[in-house]
Amino acid sequence: MRKVRIIAGVLVLIGVLIISYAFAAKYWTMQKQNTMINNYEKQIKNSKNNKKSNVKDSTIDSTDLKDIIKNGTIGILTISKIDLKVAIGEGADLKTLKYAVGHFKGTAMPGQKGNFCLAGHRSYTFGEYFNRLGELKDGDEIQVKTVNGEYKYKVYDIQVVLPSQVQVLNPTTDSTMTLVTCTPIRIATHRLIIKARLE
Repeated sequence: MRKVRIIAGVLVLIGVLIISYAFAAKYWTMQKQNTMINNYEKQIKNSKNNKKSNVKDSTIDSTDLKDIIKNGTIGILTISKIDLKVAIGEGADLKTLKYAVGHFKGTAMPGQKGNFCLAGHRSYTFGEYFNRLGELKDGDEIQVKTVNGEYKYKVYDIQVVLPSQVQVLNPTTDSTMTLVTCTPIRIATHRLIIKARLE
């Protein structure tokens, strides 16, 4: 009987630890994300003040761009329809996607001509930013704020593809955005693709 109680106690303790870890991980992720957004918004404010005082051209020079990428955040993505405001990290690796949505290296930057591509998780302990991406429809707006300005994209195409169909990341001649996430939620056999065009 005593042995059963000990085993039951150990199982309860393990359960409490697992639940505590999940809550702690979620809290840490939110804190990290909020810090990324706040730091980047300060960077935008400082950049605007510098441009006013120096009467600089409105484009980012190559040195500024390197600094922004080095700091890990290249913009803030906002999709009002799904109550999303999230920092955009440079790179689509697992470490970046824990705390942000990630920019595929080598694709266009926000507002530039070409295909600006972002990836994000759905239904993870870390980074659930694209959980509601499937609610978007043609014509919905997506905004990106950067030190170089604010850009508004409009959704024009939604598709589901296999993970091997990476042509969705191919360069484009106009200014477009591609959002990529796993689908269906929790099964993740395919990829949900949202295509948007700069307004």
